[in-house]
Amino acid sequence: MKLNFLNVSLAIILLLCAVVIAPFWKSISWGIVLAIIFTPLKVYMQKFIKNDLLSSLIVLVLMVVLILLPFVFLITIYSSQINSIVDFTKKAILEYANFNLPFLGSIKQYTVNLNTQIIDFLTKNALSVFSYTYKTVTDLVFALFVAFYLIKDKDRFLAYIASFINDKQTFEKLKDTIRLSLKATLIGGVIVALIQGFLCALGFFIVGIGGFFIWTAFGAIASFVPVVGTALLWAPASIYFLLTGSYLKGIFLLVWGGVFVGSVDNYMRPLLIGSYMRIHPLLLFFSIMGGIVFFGLIGIFIGPIIISLADAVLSVYKKEKIS
Repeated sequence: MKLNFLNVSLAIILLLCAVVIAPFWKSISWGIVLAIIFTPLKVYMQKFIKNDLLSSLIVLVLMVVLILLPFVFLITIYSSQINSIVDFTKKAILEYANFNLPFLGSIKQYTVNLNTQIIDFLTKNALSVFSYTYKTVTDLVFALFVAFYLIKDKDRFLAYIASFINDKQTFEKLKDTIRLSLKATLIGGVIVALIQGFLCALGFFIVGIGGFFIWTAFGAIASFVPVVGTALLWAPASIYFLLTGSYLKGIFLLVWGGVFVGSVDNYMRPLLIGSYMRIHPLLLFFSIMGGIVFFGLIGIFIGPIIISLADAVLSVYKKEKIS
């Protein structure tokens, strides 16, 4: 009776804990990812700085700098190359508005009042934009908060988790699997994003669209968008060229984006990650896609980790069954 009561109480308490923590699961997940990535840096720093709190704080500052650095870089590039993009956009709008097509007859009216429409849109949606920005910032702060304490108290957290697992060898294997999977996904993701951004900008450069570096940055960011990816950039440009009569440029961008840029994500990411992990590239591909669909952007990491853990647990189970 006592055992049954204890089991029921434990189940209820764990369920309530899950309900309390659920609103912050994304921040916690990103915090765990950041902690695993930056823990080796803390281990290295402790060779010179023995104080645990101080070394953890320095790592936290470096995390903030490394997270903000891409945004500063993007803003710098944006301010230096925005004129070429604005000129191309204005030209596209004006030419688009002059098409002699029946279903585009009202485009002129919209483009004349474009500034007013943008201001009205921003005014009406200012609260939504502010709410989204506020949520993103708070999620980032919570993630950094989680990462800091996981880095600082790593040994305590690992010892607590290990206390529930009798087989220490299995625990070490699962821990190494998560670390290696995350490392592989991060390296694969960053390399693929940079390659896709570069190829997208190169395609734009070939057809005469300026702003090479800013398109590289936008392409790298767009590569992380679930399902569509860099098509957010090259598809509208291709449609514009096709509608304005530049068929060669339009078809080139369509083929370049769909075949070359798209194949990098479909084939290179699984191959790069698979070089670190003993999982078939096809299974890895579906784990990444499924992770993104189910969990959002964090699914890029969660998907491969789940598949890697499943593979590790099954191998342990098979080993025990044989023995």
